[in-house]
Amino acid sequence: MTDSRAWVFSERGLPWDVLRLTSQTIPTLPPPLPLPKDVPNPEEWIVVKVAFAGLNPGAIFQMTLVPPFIRKPTCVPEMDFSGTVIDVWHPDAESGSVQSKRFNKGDKIIAMLPASHTLPTGTGALAEYVRIPARYAVKKPEGVSLADGAGCLLPGLTARQLVKESGAKTGDRPGGYIVGICSGKNVELVKSLGADEVIDYTQHDQLSKHLAERLSSEPFNAIIDTLGHQALYLASPSYLVPGGNYSSVGIKPPTFFVPDFLRAVLQMKLNEWWPVSPWLGGVGRRWLGTSMMSPTLDDRQAVADMLGRGDIKLVKDSIWPFGETKEAYRKLGGLHARGKILVKVDDKLGDDDC
Repeated sequence: MTDSRAWVFSERGLPWDVLRLTSQTIPTLPPPLPLPKDVPNPEEWIVVKVAFAGLNPGAIFQMTLVPPFIRKPTCVPEMDFSGTVIDVWHPDAESGSVQSKRFNKGDKIIAMLPASHTLPTGTGALAEYVRIPARYAVKKPEGVSLADGAGCLLPGLTARQLVKESGAKTGDRPGGYIVGICSGKNVELVKSLGADEVIDYTQHDQLSKHLAERLSSEPFNAIIDTLGHQALYLASPSYLVPGGNYSSVGIKPPTFFVPDFLRAVLQMKLNEWWPVSPWLGGVGRRWLGTSMMSPTLDDRQAVADMLGRGDIKLVKDSIWPFGETKEAYRKLGGLHARGKILVKVDDKLGDDDC
């Protein structure tokens, strides 16, 4: 068999409008020349049979916003996946010295591809087979399902960076008090993940006002915003200690379209660049965004190790068949998923297969 299936897009738009299922030749090694700019020198490459792919909101923004002149004309979307290595190439193979080779055929891996690779090459996770630089993959931890592995890297890397920038450190938790904010239907889920208290935002017309009334006498030492609420940041001096960091994934635009996205980007830059001091028009608390990341191999390995040890947990909303990828994106685009949305690329696998 030389052909395989992949979801691709060639024009800008929402995934359910622009994605199409097509066939493509299974990639081979060595990688074709010239090598991509993100990996300009010969190094280890692998071909992977994809098991599961994790869907991310960032992919919707890429499909709706990124013009063809800064990406390959036809692209496979998505960055996170798991699978099995079916071929390995290393530049030292011809000399017989491959001590630095990290992978072998049959290894189970998890990978996260950065935009610096996906956009110019058109490579993405929603394909039955992918050829990638080995630097973007790590071995799947023993006992971790392929589904959990596929969904953990980009969210895990983001969460890890959010916590780091918030100023929270290992050892803070025993003396700390964690307040989570979510809708009422997710309260028990958030408590199960370690929150001491959960606030149902649907019960308050002005969440920032409620936080100020409830917590102004004992303000937070750090705030981690996983959605991107500008209003909460602007009001944060009422419930965040002086010198405390407001660590955010960015600013949530009201839609996935260009004008709203550009306004959100402008606001992020203003938050970052504007003086913090209220005397100079600042909010009085430092805003730190993590929306643009360039994770290293060590970063990927750290998240995989945390998943393997059980330090972090992937909460899954749903797993969709490969042929129903458009419907999976509709669920993601609704912004009300209760966890990770995954696509099962290899339909022969069970949801819990390792």
